[in-house]
Amino acid sequence: MKNISATITPPNTIEYPLHQHNKWEIMYYLSGDGVLATEEKDIPFKSGSIIIVPPKTVHGSISKKGFVNISISGDFEGYFMFNAPVLLEDNQYNEGKHLSSLIFNNRYADTAYLSALCTAYVCFLLQNVECKSGVRMAVSGITTELTENFSDSQLDVCDILKKSGYAEDYIRSEFKKQTGLTPVQFLTKTRIEHARQLLEIYGHSITVNEVMLACGFEDLSYFSRRFKQFIGCSPYTYKKGIFKGLSYENNSKG
Repeated sequence: MKNISATITPPNTIEYPLHQHNKWEIMYYLSGDGVLATEEKDIPFKSGSIIIVPPKTVHGSISKKGFVNISISGDFEGYFMFNAPVLLEDNQYNEGKHLSSLIFNNRYADTAYLSALCTAYVCFLLQNVECKSGVRMAVSGITTELTENFSDSQLDVCDILKKSGYAEDYIRSEFKKQTGLTPVQFLTKTRIEHARQLLEIYGHSITVNEVMLACGFEDLSYFSRRFKQFIGCSPYTYKKGIFKGLSYENNSKG
């Protein structure tokens, strides 16, 4: 995940003016109650509410007595698959609150660590999203299973698709329609993103072969080709760049 930012509103904010972003925004309401105003409808919120807002959606929070929320923005394409705001409620363990607070408190931390925290937050949200469409729910379940089990080199994408309850070709097509990637491409992208994180965090002490195995790959040549496809250079070059303080942009869309 890239381009992550996190902010918190001042205490007892009454109104946040209408605005929009080019990125996804996840808002966790720490206190207060009110509505998130959008062009289509007002979405009520209270303490513990989580609202996921798609890019370019005009919105703004309003509360008579004031509110405080943590807002986390980022490029979460391929994870969220809806085109209107989605309202969730935190669970009994306040895991959403803990995760959003961790992200905010570490907003200036190492990029790989911040990305890992956001991945955990997004996975938590995907587990709790209640979509009206059964197909969307099925696709969300597939993305969650792929994300949680990417390190398993024996992971069978076809088996996961069959468990969705839909015809394999149909759910594969819906997956591509909603995420922009095939299930295999999504799995590969997830694995490569994790490989990059491992190299950034442990690059001084871990080998490329160890990274490959930890990310569900078994063939070093194949892993290197896919890494270069998504990241723009080989894992060896990326690892060397860490020592030299270099950075690389992902030039591939999968």
